[in-house]
Amino acid sequence: MENDPLVSVIIPCYNAERYVESAVRSIMEQTYTNLEILVTDDCSTDGTFPILQKLAAEDSRIKLFRNEQNLKIVKTLNNMVSAAQGKYIARMDADDISLPARIERQIEFMQQNPQIDFCGTNAVLINEKGRFVGISHVPISEDDIKIGIKYQCAFLHPSVVIKAEVLKEYKYREEFLFAEDYELWIRLLENGLRGINLKTRLLKYRILKSSISQSERSREIQKNLALSLSEKIDDDVYKISDKKFLSNILVRQRKIYGIKVPFRFLFIHYTERLFYEVLKWF
Repeated sequence: MENDPLVSVIIPCYNAERYVESAVRSIMEQTYTNLEILVTDDCSTDGTFPILQKLAAEDSRIKLFRNEQNLKIVKTLNNMVSAAQGKYIARMDADDISLPARIERQIEFMQQNPQIDFCGTNAVLINEKGRFVGISHVPISEDDIKIGIKYQCAFLHPSVVIKAEVLKEYKYREEFLFAEDYELWIRLLENGLRGINLKTRLLKYRILKSSISQSERSREIQKNLALSLSEKIDDDVYKISDKKFLSNILVRQRKIYGIKVPFRFLFIHYTERLFYEVLKWF
């Protein structure tokens, strides 16, 4: 790629000593090299920070920060967004793994499609031990995203690359902790900005028991966000228990904004919820 723009990768870290080295190294080893890697330790109480210090000593592209007190993820992200100097900002989490060509593929797409403001990808799902447990099925086309985001988050947060000028303007909102990304995507789309997902799986997305618990806490927040889009959203789609989803959900289509929700969205959404419930037993 000619004239490779600078990409700022932002990685918030908190008590991630088991996974953080693999996560950061997966960015250090990207085929796309014009990076600044902003890493913030949010006052971890384990060995995360010494690991980050070691990695920063190996790679001059790493800019290491440490919060004096635990600010939580939204403030930490916004601080890194403000400090980012790249044309694009790439999200990354401290427990996931980016495949080597991830940034290159996304920046190539963004450069060839300047009308797109942010771009996510699909992912391979792994467990705490790094073992394969499944694959993601995020909506791909803009039309599918606009439909799907009205009832569930349509992007994998740590897979997203976004124009820096866009994220610096909109930023994350602290009042939506645990659903800050979902609220951001909704707000961007509502304001006419354009997002898309690549079908290619360019991330290993780790499913942790702690993240499942967080997902439970954020479900109500995400439900309220979806409902805020329109009073026409069918509320009872969220109230039907997973045990009855085959008979109560998959045999019927719902309407949102007068548009029929594709069957495949409902199937993916509720099988994923069942998948998380099963994981709790392991």
